[in-house]
Amino acid sequence: MLRRNLVLDLGIALGLGFAMANVYWYGFHMPRTNARDSYYAKLEQQKAEARGQK
Repeated sequence: MLRRNLVLDLGIALGLGFAMANVYWYGFHMPRTNARDSYYAKLEQQKAEARGQK
């Protein structure tokens, strides 16, 4: 009985942990990372254009 409950609890904990990690990774981390990368790419492009005009 104890072993079954332990396996069930561990399975639920690992499943929920994996699900919440995916929610964080794809719901928060990746959008913020993509926004940061596009900001710096745009900034670099503006700097390159400014150097080319001088």
